[in-house]
Amino acid sequence: MKSGPGALSPRQCALLMCMLMALLQALPAAWRGLLRYETAALADGQWWRLLSAHWVHLSWAHAAINACGLLLCCSFADASWTARRLLACMGSLAVLVSMLLWFTSPQVSDYVGMSGLLYGLIVWMLLPQVLLHRDPAAATVLLLVMGWLAWQSWAGPDLREQKLIGGYIVTQAHWFGLLGGILGALNGCRSQLVQR
Repeated sequence: MKSGPGALSPRQCALLMCMLMALLQALPAAWRGLLRYETAALADGQWWRLLSAHWVHLSWAHAAINACGLLLCCSFADASWTARRLLACMGSLAVLVSMLLWFTSPQVSDYVGMSGLLYGLIVWMLLPQVLLHRDPAAATVLLLVMGWLAWQSWAGPDLREQKLIGGYIVTQAHWFGLLGGILGALNGCRSQLVQR
C-alpha cells in the first residue's frame, strides 16, 4: 500500500491544507506575523516567508474564501494530478509569486493569502484540457477567471470584498500566479506531446 502525500487524492490533500489554514488562522496574530510576506523581514534573510505567506490570512473570512477556492480548484483536477504534484505545483507557484512581488512590486511591503496560487493552480489544471482536448467547459472557466482578473485590474479591487477579508487585495499577486500557471501548463503540455 502506498504511503505519503502521493497516496492521497488532490481533494483529500486540499482538505488537509484547509485544516492547516484553519490551524494557522487560530494562532495569535504575533505568531502569524512571523509567517507573512514582509519585504523588511525578507531583506533580513527570513526566506521561509516566500512560502509561508500564502498559508496565513487577513481574517477568518479570507481563509474561508481561499479554502473554498482551493477545494474548487482541486475539483478540476484530472487523473494526472496527484497530491504530490499538487503540493509541488503550489510550492513553485508560492515562490514565484513571492519573488515576483519582491523584484517587481516594491510598493507591496506585506502580503498574505493563497489567491495568487489559486489563480495559477486553476490555469495549470485547465489550460492543458483546453489545448490538448479542446474542452469547452474548461475554456469557459478559464475565460471567466481571466475576465474577472482583467476587470479587477481595470476597475480596481472590489471594496466590499476588501471589507470582507479585512485588507487590501494585491492584484499583482493574482497576475503573477496566473503567469506561473500558464508556464506550468505549457510545460506539462509539451511533456505530454513528447510522450505521444
